[in-house]
Amino acid sequence: MIVKTHAIVLRQVPTANTSRVVTWLTPDHGRIATMIKGALRPKSLFLGQLDLFYTCELLYYLRPDRELYIARECYPMKPRPALRHDWKATAIASYVCDLATRIAPPHAPHAFLYHWLDDALDALDAQSGASGEICWLELKLLGHLGLTPRLQECAGCHRPLLAETNGVVSFSKSRGGLLCRPCAQADANPAQPVPPDVLAILRNWQNAASIQSVRRTRCAPRQLAVMEHVLGDFLRYHLDLPLASRDIVLRILKR
Repeated sequence: MIVKTHAIVLRQVPTANTSRVVTWLTPDHGRIATMIKGALRPKSLFLGQLDLFYTCELLYYLRPDRELYIARECYPMKPRPALRHDWKATAIASYVCDLATRIAPPHAPHAFLYHWLDDALDALDAQSGASGEICWLELKLLGHLGLTPRLQECAGCHRPLLAETNGVVSFSKSRGGLLCRPCAQADANPAQPVPPDVLAILRNWQNAASIQSVRRTRCAPRQLAVMEHVLGDFLRYHLDLPLASRDIVLRILKR
């Protein structure tokens, strides 16, 4: 059976001399892998039709008894040329693609994950990225996964927490959000203190529908460092992933 779908290139690995295996994220079939035979030949129909971060229209032969499908045709819909030369945007794009690859199980529909990644790559293609955008993208992803950090009330006693708490709130990755001072002192697991200014930024970004809100926010290095640490620990704990690519991209962006 021939399947036609939109697909984002997550990874490609050369095999033999002229072929390659491409990993895709699709809205209706989840993460799939296709063999593209003769992709590197000068007269190949696939030559120049796909690359990392492309969104394509893909036709492939579906064989339920196989893990690796055969691609028939591919047409680039969004080549995203800025991601060929903007190193900051490319670094973030590499991380979000790696994150999507690790989250999406094979052959399971993930429309929300596909659209999250497609929108993220569009935003990075339109304007160079920064580390704050990583935090916003992670907050949006956590919301899609049903893992939204609780930033408005204490995750222990459920008491509302105001922004003017003078630095007495802490973030607990195991409890899934903020803890007031009594709950943080009673909790057996260590929590990360969150200053009021950082809490205000996190709340604003969590509710922001557009990445432009992040790009309009001027953050001090101290504020970014706290947010990166808090969200990084939260992701590793709840997704059970090492996320080495996250550490790499944050080091790159700080150079």
